[in-house]
Amino acid sequence: MNILKRLFSFEKPMKGDSAELGSTSTEIKNFFADFGEVTFNDDTVIFDSYPFSNATASTKPVITAKEIINICIKAVPPTIRVGDELLYVSAVRRQELTSFAERNGILLYDRHELWDCILEPFLDTEFTEETCERIYTVLAKYNLDRQTVDAWRKRVREQMIKYNFDSMLWEWGMFSSMDVLLAMRPKLSSADFNLFYKEVMEIALRPDRL
Repeated sequence: MNILKRLFSFEKPMKGDSAELGSTSTEIKNFFADFGEVTFNDDTVIFDSYPFSNATASTKPVITAKEIINICIKAVPPTIRVGDELLYVSAVRRQELTSFAERNGILLYDRHELWDCILEPFLDTEFTEETCERIYTVLAKYNLDRQTVDAWRKRVREQMIKYNFDSMLWEWGMFSSMDVLLAMRPKLSSADFNLFYKEVMEIALRPDRL
């Protein structure tokens, strides 16, 4: 498995870090979110049992079309931007979300997934020096220098390895901002997760601000 290369061969973005594998069954269970229920009405979206208790979809579950800045249908999972936050919708509701956007004249936005770039080393695929440098170049356009990227990778490394490999997810294609939130949620206290959530969203929304 490529995980062996990750842990023992590739060191550049994570040098000096030595996360060990080993998750409890409770932790693994908490890695996977139930999207809850989403209801699309004429001009409102109603969320029920949203996976992040601090999110707008949990504290204010009825979202009006006028509050939505844009919708990214191509994201994995699809996202709804409300304020400085992305709300996640299960991919199985993609067509309903598209119809809702078209019905209400909401901008369909193809956002660059910066968290996929940051989390690339934790996918179950080869991560070469060439790929590493290419990603640094891309992220630099969004004011994420290599020191910042390396610090983020070190910060989430242990949990991302658990999330992808201890859980037997074996994701090789891409990660999103939702993945890093799910990975870190079991580790952080409620207060710390609230702060982490805001940090993740700030980076996720940088493409909107260019």
